[in-house]
Amino acid sequence: MARSARKAARQSSKRSRTIRPASGGLAPQQLALYFQAKLAAELGPHNVKRLLDLGEPVTVLDVRSADGYQSGHVPGARSIPFERLADRYRELPVDQEIVTYCWDAACLLSTRAAFFLASKGYRVKEMIGGIEAWKAAGFPAEQTSVELAGVAAS
Repeated sequence: MARSARKAARQSSKRSRTIRPASGGLAPQQLALYFQAKLAAELGPHNVKRLLDLGEPVTVLDVRSADGYQSGHVPGARSIPFERLADRYRELPVDQEIVTYCWDAACLLSTRAAFFLASKGYRVKEMIGGIEAWKAAGFPAEQTSVELAGVAAS
């Protein structure tokens, strides 16, 4: 191998070991704004539990199916399945912060619900990790039927 080819191969190998942002990566200032907005829009299960324990005026909204809600939910949570939210969002109080959640970190239903509610003028946050993160934190999950929770299953 020619000397210049060996040198190019070594440089290429060094470059492949260096972590570089993908083309079009965000500048540090853009990332700072993104993370600032992310922190303003999300709560962890411990944050939600604290709000509930303190009796803060917050409505926790489970946007999973009625079956998901019945299998275990955050105590006191309201149930409006995501596919019914567009028809039923007016049932939610406008004078309280709404905290949405769904199954787990991979479930986007709560993100979509939070986006929808924010676009309708609600103050809303998302509980990251969903009911799985709630349970993993050791917090109790209530198993109340949708009807007993005062919300129609339809």
